[in-house]
Amino acid sequence: MVICQSDVVLTGLSEILKGSLASEVILLHRGDEIIDYPGLSGHFLVIADSEELEKSTALIRQVLPVASNTQFLCLNLEPDSVSSNPSVNLFDSPSLICYKVNEVLHSFTVNQVRDTDTELTRRETEVLQLITKGLSNKEIADQLFVSTHTVISHRKNISEKTGIKSASGMTMYAILKKIIDVNDIDTADLI
Repeated sequence: MVICQSDVVLTGLSEILKGSLASEVILLHRGDEIIDYPGLSGHFLVIADSEELEKSTALIRQVLPVASNTQFLCLNLEPDSVSSNPSVNLFDSPSLICYKVNEVLHSFTVNQVRDTDTELTRRETEVLQLITKGLSNKEIADQLFVSTHTVISHRKNISEKTGIKSASGMTMYAILKKIIDVNDIDTADLI
C-alpha cells in the first residue's frame, strides 16, 4: 500500500513495485482512504511520507485485520533526507527500492509459521537456479534430462511453496534466500 498525495509519485512507485515480490499494490492519496477497502487480508507493507505515517498509522492498524502483519516504510521525498525508521527514498534507484521493499516482504514469510513444509527440494532448487538464468521450461528439461512436464510440476511446487508466480519474483526470492548470487546473473542471458 502506497500513500502519497502526488499522482506522479504514486504512478512511479506503482511501476517500480511491479518488480517486487508484492502481490498487489494499493495506491491511496490519504491514509483514511483505507476504509474504502473492506475485507483486506494478509500481510501489509505501508509506504508513506513521515507526515502521513504520523497521521494515519493508528487508523490503518484499526482498519486492517487483527491477524494481519503490518509493516511501515517511510517514503523520503527529498534527495538527501535520512530517516532513522526503515525507509525508501524517492530518489533511490528502482532496484534499490524493490530490494528494500522485498526485504520487508520477505520478513513476512520468514516470520510466518506454516503448516506445510516450505523447504525447496534439491531438484526444485536446481530448477529455480535455471529459471533465474532465463531458461525456458524446455531448456531446463533438456539440461536436467527430464520431461517438460516434470519442469512444469517443479515450477508449480516452487510457486506454491514460495507464493511467487513470476520468474522475476522467483529470481528476487532466490537472491534473498542466497540460492543464487546476484553477481552470477549474466544479463546477456536474460535478453
